[in-house]
Amino acid sequence: FPSLSLISDVLCFGGDILNITGNVLLALWTVKQNQLSDIITLVAKCSLEIQEKFGIYHTKEGQDLQLKIGLSAGQISQVIVGDEQRQYLLVVGQDVDDVQLAQRLAQANEIVLSWNCWKLCEQYMFEVEIMREDEAVKVGGWSHPLHFVFLFSDTLRTALDLDPDSALEQTLRKHIMKNLLKKIDEGQPTEYVSEFRTVTMVLVSLEFHKSAWVLHLCHLIQEAALYISTVIEKGGGQLSRIFMFEKGCMFLCVFGLPGDKKPDECAHALESSFSIFSFCWEKLAETNPTEFSGILTELISHLHIHPPPTFYKSLVPVKVKKIPFFH
Repeated sequence: FPSLSLISDVLCFGGDILNITGNVLLALWTVKQNQLSDIITLVAKCSLEIQEKFGIYHTKEGQDLQLKIGLSAGQISQVIVGDEQRQYLLVVGQDVDDVQLAQRLAQANEIVLSWNCWKLCEQYMFEVEIMREDEAVKVGGWSHPLHFVFLFSDTLRTALDLDPDSALEQTLRKHIMKNLLKKIDEGQPTEYVSEFRTVTMVLVSLEFHKSAWVLHLCHLIQEAALYISTVIEKGGGQLSRIFMFEKGCMFLCVFGLPGDKKPDECAHALESSFSIFSFCWEKLAETNPTEFSGILTELISHLHIHPPPTFYKSLVPVKVKKIPFFH
């Protein structure tokens, strides 16, 4: 999939890429309250152009890749978890949940607005179809397409060259995996920083009750992130990403990156999965019963660890394999 071109389109329209995980890209436009309706129109224009280019993409292998876009608008909170060596940026809030719902409601080559986004936008500019009352609206096109260029001629941004700033550099370095930092510090050409390689991955999913308090959840995520990082590093693993989904959080752990390759990395990943499950269930879930609703540890989509309703741990052993990974 032409992801670089898609990212370029988002950046050209003033957006920032917050996260790329699996087949999902999360972008953010930061705006003032009085600009919100105009920027929604801008983002809708960006989305329509992306769908025109990549809505259904035909690959050389004969498979069709389909693009679904969801939009939401409103207030969100920025949360940074981690320690002095490595940190992760998360965004939380109802509108983060709403954009995920809108994306799930969209079909191939469609753009769906959350209900709050629809209420905040300039509705007269859109041709829409109400999908679910108080939930989502599907965008069909423009009612006033000729006004767009003049309305947003000063909004599109260009790339900025930042002056050297050692404090800013040290802050940003905390958000980059140590393997990549090593390549950057060694002066490797940027075209060699990314690579395909076979790794072992563990996906940890924590699900919270819908009534859970956001600030409390952030403390739990912080505690889980620190423990997971410590455990997997012993076996040559790294916590690659943390991302939110509705009332839940996922931790993507990768074993076998450059400099971390060890014999029996699948065994190390499996052992880490047991330790992580035990910690999350015994230390977090049982001490916060009103916050947690479930824990899932998944090893390459082949190992599942579920807490049954009786709160006893059960294990379902299945085949483990390695998969290619691009970083």
